[in-house]
Amino acid sequence: MGEVALKKGVLLLAILLVAIIIAAASLGAAHVSWRSALSGDETARAVLIRIRLSRVVVAALIGATLALAGVTFQTLLRNPLADPFILGVSGGAACGAAVVTALGLARVPGLVPVVAFAGACGATVAVFLVARRRGRTDTTRLLLSGLILNALFSAIILIAFALAPASDMSSALRWMMGSLAGASWNDAILLGSMFVVATLILVFIANDLRMLAFGEDDARAHGVDVERVKLIGFGAASIVTGAAVAVSGIIGFVGLLVPHLVRLIWRRDYRFLLPLCVLAGPVLLVASDTVARIAIAPVELPVGAITALLGVPFFLSLLRSGR
Repeated sequence: MGEVALKKGVLLLAILLVAIIIAAASLGAAHVSWRSALSGDETARAVLIRIRLSRVVVAALIGATLALAGVTFQTLLRNPLADPFILGVSGGAACGAAVVTALGLARVPGLVPVVAFAGACGATVAVFLVARRRGRTDTTRLLLSGLILNALFSAIILIAFALAPASDMSSALRWMMGSLAGASWNDAILLGSMFVVATLILVFIANDLRMLAFGEDDARAHGVDVERVKLIGFGAASIVTGAAVAVSGIIGFVGLLVPHLVRLIWRRDYRFLLPLCVLAGPVLLVASDTVARIAIAPVELPVGAITALLGVPFFLSLLRSGR
């Protein structure tokens, strides 16, 4: 796939994303028209811009972040099943949130996201330290470290929920299942800032990541500082994942599903995958969140359940086809 095909793919996904964002902001339990909002109707403006549009933008940013992290982890580890959840990043965030809930501090404004973000960063550092051996970071040890830490985090989460106040359990479980209820423009600004920084960092090392995808020995032969690239790529992807999980809770399969779908249609080169995944991720998550909001309105489904319902059949089909 050349530059022309890449531009066509980016343009197609960009148009699709804009259309989905407009449609998602327009749909809801109550019908509110954009004409009323733009003509000065305060109620319509509050519903469409302050509530729905802010949530849609946050969903788009989280979709972009998780897809970005997924394709980066898969490239770094040369494993199509690597994603933030398998590597323990999301588990660390969930563990932090669960401990805060168990201590009865979940009602303190902003505390759960802050501790969840810290948990994600702590999990990243722990996975890297365990995987280091003789000055190098072994990819197999990274995956195994993530699995082991996830088991530890799961045990801590279960204990925390057993000790948590009953009044806080509902919100805690909703966060664990993934939800964008209550998303605000402040969340969008925070996520957007971190996403831009992480994207710039990954673009800067995109050619090195492309070389790394062919193997560490080949990358070193071409002058790539493999350990430096791993540290930068893993750190950038983990930090933005922590920010996303801190805002929305655990939303699975986006980081796995999007890169696979993009590879089925377009090329596997990381330099092409990066912009395409960053656009395809928001399309998937905004559409999933819209279904979660309106499927059985006024009851709202967890968006993590919708992405799981999409992801599981897809990967079963991949396993059956032998891809």
